[in-house]
Amino acid sequence: MSAFAGEVEISVVVPVFNNAGTLDELIDRLIANLEPRGEPFELLFVDDASSDGSLALLQRRAAADPRIRVLPLRRNFGGQSAVCAGFDHVRGRRVVCLDADLENDPDDVPRLLDALDAGYDLACGVRENRGGPLSRRVASWLFNAFVRRRFPRSVRDIGCGMRAMDARIARELASAGERRRLLTPLLIDRARSVVEVPVRHRPATREKGHRFFSLLAIATDFYLVSARRPFLYTGVASVLSLAAGVVALLAAAVVASVPLALAGLVLACTGGLGATLSLAGQFAQRLYELAQGNPYYELREKDDAACDPGGGP
Repeated sequence: MSAFAGEVEISVVVPVFNNAGTLDELIDRLIANLEPRGEPFELLFVDDASSDGSLALLQRRAAADPRIRVLPLRRNFGGQSAVCAGFDHVRGRRVVCLDADLENDPDDVPRLLDALDAGYDLACGVRENRGGPLSRRVASWLFNAFVRRRFPRSVRDIGCGMRAMDARIARELASAGERRRLLTPLLIDRARSVVEVPVRHRPATREKGHRFFSLLAIATDFYLVSARRPFLYTGVASVLSLAAGVVALLAAAVVASVPLALAGLVLACTGGLGATLSLAGQFAQRLYELAQGNPYYELREKDDAACDPGGGP
């Protein structure tokens, strides 16, 4: 980080996509909540190729207030990518993230920062009185349950975009490569201490959020990206199918049963094809990991003494 890093205590990252109708209120309320703390802060807005005048509004506000920074993206990359872009450019010691549509209440920002003051390095918002269609809430609940099973430590509301953290966690995400599409699990995995903070939730004024099939796609991506051997289960099932097919073919030869022979042939072919595809998928997964440049290990905390080959004085 530059020398300017020491002049900022709090960085607020806000992904923006066609939110011109809420940005002025959001900025005013964030400033009203942060100024009484007496800590230098910055508001970093990442414009994800908005087409409704959001960028012009942000640039106008930034020209009048140096605490506001605008990071325009070349094209629409999606909300998670916009957040990651903001994380890569923060200057503060602590980072707060929230949505731009006022679905997250800016008045809850001090509560998240108070949790960091209490010693936690990651505070995740949990939406209270969440509304929305039942189908979306059920799909979100299933996805949260799926993610919690994949991680020994998790939170109740994976999908809440309002969170605060030590800047170290945000900056370390650069080493995760494409896995940064799944932010909350990665943040939890890198945090030493996590606390859940109830936050207010206001339904969005326009249609947004993930539907059932989009959540299913995200869950699939999460499994493929986070699993060490994502094709292990399919490979085992295929081998078992192949073995069952061979046994059925042998049994059909003994009893001279055509239906049993056909069933054995189907099982054997399906199992052989599945095993081949699983091996190819596992090989492709290893190539993907190498291409991402993911490290073989990561230290939870840097220890200069441990890096000294002489072992100190």
